[in-house]
Amino acid sequence: MTILDTARGVALLAFVALAALPASARAQPIAGHTVAALGNAAQGPERLRPADAAYEAAHWIARWPGAEHVAMEATAVAAQNDRLLDSDPSVTRLAALPDSMAADAIRTRVLSLSRLPTAPRFGEDGRALGEADHQRWSLALNLEALDEADGEHALGWALVTRRAALRTFPTFERVFSAPGETDLDRFQESAFFPGTAVAVLHASADGRWRFVIGATYAGWIEENALAHTDRDTALGFATRATRVILEPVARLARTPEAPAVSGLALDMGVALPDRRASPASEPVNGQSPMAAHVVEVPTRGGNGELVITPALLPRGEASHDGPLPASRANVLRQAFRFLGERYGWGHANEARDCSGFVGEVYRSVGLVIPRNTGDQARSPAFARQSLEGMDRAARRTAVAALAPGDLLYLPGHVVMVVGHDEHGPWVIHDVHRLRVRDAGGALVEWRANGVVLTPLLPLHVDAATDYLDAATMLVRVLPADDAR
Repeated sequence: MTILDTARGVALLAFVALAALPASARAQPIAGHTVAALGNAAQGPERLRPADAAYEAAHWIARWPGAEHVAMEATAVAAQNDRLLDSDPSVTRLAALPDSMAADAIRTRVLSLSRLPTAPRFGEDGRALGEADHQRWSLALNLEALDEADGEHALGWALVTRRAALRTFPTFERVFSAPGETDLDRFQESAFFPGTAVAVLHASADGRWRFVIGATYAGWIEENALAHTDRDTALGFATRATRVILEPVARLARTPEAPAVSGLALDMGVALPDRRASPASEPVNGQSPMAAHVVEVPTRGGNGELVITPALLPRGEASHDGPLPASRANVLRQAFRFLGERYGWGHANEARDCSGFVGEVYRSVGLVIPRNTGDQARSPAFARQSLEGMDRAARRTAVAALAPGDLLYLPGHVVMVVGHDEHGPWVIHDVHRLRVRDAGGALVEWRANGVVLTPLLPLHVDAATDYLDAATMLVRVLPADDAR
């Protein structure tokens, strides 16, 4: 405990030290560049629209001295990920899981996620959901099977074979907070991706779902998205996976010879083993690998067993041999790849939400962060600065000290700083709704529903509170760059 407290203190001092830097050391304006036209006469969304140049990561990279400096070498990235696994209760070191688990422990794991809603919930047809629905969801959990079994239950192991939803309950029934509010399915938790190792704890009543634990999340996943194997093979896959996806979504080459991998979607940060020595003269699934990387993909055999299948990742799909160097410039480049992507609560819409967005950006440089905003903001593994109790002037000073790639948290939301100009900090974020005052002072709200670039200071949470006043925590994932 003493060691952890000391580490937290050192991290906080490193974070706060940046605030002492002069403005000239934090950001350099570029002559002739107007970052935004935030005129007083602008209305609603137009108040947030930047100049075209600002939509390019290069614009912000050029404004930050030392942005290309590698803030963490590969050994430091690995050590940081170990700190996260050792200190953060929201993530799981899979290798530390036991070979078996008592029925009561499995029940506790399931019910920690699959809690019946206490707030009003509505179906896609607008119908208010009630006790009969609760009973149906509860029965689907198949907890009676745990009651009937004695002793310890052996954990199964699997690799995920395709992008697959993690659900609160073992169902694709969509559930919402209000009639017509269908952007946020309250049973959608997250998603796992091809190559993700999971421990399998339990099966649903209909057998179509499994309750699994991954490194960053636990939830219900479809059985047909899993390729079952032994513990060592599941955990060893990541150690061989070196080809890292840089696109928001890349796709394997389409091929009729191997339907399981044909056009398979790979999200940013997914890593697969790379067969570097594959000769161009030997076709893979009927195609020469001359213009592609040969990667190994977990697929599902006829009995659900793991089958490793070679596939082609076209070189036109951006990837890298290992994670990108962990620099602020690379973090910005990766974040800007997502601009304009549709918002996807819990990784719905084949997309991602605010915390998923920042998680996948950092995953592409090798760094793991917790899945949800609250856990990200609380994580003891990163340098943090709480804004609780600060007046507005102190908040502005703290935010002005943020570097590109640093994260600012509000209740239920996170934004990533890209830089500063005469309008204050600019942020990129994956956001459902935006609110800003118009020229007359009235609050205007609209559905952004995507990844956007905005100035921070005009944004409002509601009529009484703007983002600056609502912010609770500043988090630095990359350490301060002394090279600047």
